[in-house]
Amino acid sequence: MIGKLARKSAKKFVNNNTKFNSVEMYQYAFFIIFSTFIFFVLTIMIGTILNVLFESIIFYFSFLLIRLYAGGYHASKETTCDIITSISIFVCVLLIRLSKTYEFQIQLFVITAFSVLCIFAFCPLDTPEKPLTDKERYHYRKISWLILLIISVLVLISFILELKFLFAPSCLSLILESILLIAGKVKRVYQLKNA
Repeated sequence: MIGKLARKSAKKFVNNNTKFNSVEMYQYAFFIIFSTFIFFVLTIMIGTILNVLFESIIFYFSFLLIRLYAGGYHASKETTCDIITSISIFVCVLLIRLSKTYEFQIQLFVITAFSVLCIFAFCPLDTPEKPLTDKERYHYRKISWLILLIISVLVLISFILELKFLFAPSCLSLILESILLIAGKVKRVYQLKNA
């Protein structure tokens, strides 16, 4: 669905602007813009329903930022990607909601510490369809590590000061990213084995 909308928008954009001729490039740009917006709206809806709107927005932007540079699992079909992303967002926002009721901050902190190590070790993870050059890998790794450091510091400060509105969303953004990086690494190894 998002892919079709991006394709139509890219064709219309290129047709209306004679100096631009790369439909594929604009299609990818529109796809990123539309998918980011649609999943943000989904996050807001779930956050509103579960009464954790502010926390869900913190989660979404923390996750989006680290995911953008660290990479991770990419589904081979758009529908699969949409389903996995929607379920992931729902589960994370639900866990944020549950963290306000139940005391599992220590467990969340321990899992997040493991997630930080995974992200540090595996990022950035590219795809066979769009491999990174050594220069790009170095650039993305530096940015990923900086974002990881910032979110990790937020986790630590919010844990010490018991700022639950910041702690759970920050933790879950890193946990989800580490899961996607591990899944992406497994998929990459499997693809290389079968190639």
